[in-house]
Amino acid sequence: MLRLGIMGAGAIGGFVGVRAAAAGVPVTMIGRSALSAVQDRLKAVDLDNQASVPTAELRVSDDPADLADADVCLLTTKSKDTIEAGTRLKEVLPPEVPVVSLQNGLDNPERLRSVGLSQVVPGLVTFNVVWQDAVFRQTTSGPIVTEAGDSHPGLAELVGRLTDVPWIVEDDLRAMQAGKLLINLNNGVCAASGVTVAESLKSKALRRVFALCIREGLKVFARAGHPVRRIGRISPEAIARILVLPDFLFTRLAQRMVKVDPLAKSSTLQDLERGRPTEIDDLNGAIVRLGEQHGVQTPANRYITETIKRLEETNDRVHPSVDDIVAAVG
Repeated sequence: MLRLGIMGAGAIGGFVGVRAAAAGVPVTMIGRSALSAVQDRLKAVDLDNQASVPTAELRVSDDPADLADADVCLLTTKSKDTIEAGTRLKEVLPPEVPVVSLQNGLDNPERLRSVGLSQVVPGLVTFNVVWQDAVFRQTTSGPIVTEAGDSHPGLAELVGRLTDVPWIVEDDLRAMQAGKLLINLNNGVCAASGVTVAESLKSKALRRVFALCIREGLKVFARAGHPVRRIGRISPEAIARILVLPDFLFTRLAQRMVKVDPLAKSSTLQDLERGRPTEIDDLNGAIVRLGEQHGVQTPANRYITETIKRLEETNDRVHPSVDDIVAAVG
């Protein structure tokens, strides 16, 4: 029987793990002590408010060695932890076991290969999850996307078992990862301002900041010769244009683009609220670095990155006002 391992089970990993166990797949999740404390009450709730509870074995551990019997391993750590997590997985997993990177950013598959993992599958998650107590609640719509087909039978079986989780298999994820990164730039905007995803989209001022971040990213990728592919039905270029429309037009179009729960919070804001380091360097910070390499100015993404780093380093968590953010990015 297929056994699924999840390394770094936070919001995304916990949601997928519980959904897999609800579909009858034995799952081992490696996570923090907070996960172990609620393991007997775990459930996953989708956008339709339908709850899933495990029907198969669901183990929670803090020891990666417990993944040794996994047939497929999903890596859902923050990008800053990829090298350390990959090194531990290299020590415990058989070499034929695929490691699926369901992480933000562009560079995680290469990081995993650099520590000697040979069966690395690039992937991305296009929806948001909020973890509260024992509940993993999906708060925006979208599929999981991976770059593997028949070459990994275990992964193909997992996709087939998770019939209630939209899962798309692509031939080449590089351009789609860039498109996902551009959408993820709102992670930093939400975290800098301290608001939910829904609140950020209701604010025309914050939507304008988000649009500026996307446009900077598009310029950077164009200068770098890096392809960009849309996530969903609308391109990043079109999203940037839609974001700055008057409120009544934006609201009408946004309802067709994505479903957003009022509770949805960016993963970066969730990290700040829990006092944990964020992965801003692999989000807005990645655009800043690429811009520096290719001679493209990125003032909006730079301001967001620097603001998040300041919030990480202070205890007061005083977010700048929306007016201050707008004034700073121009």
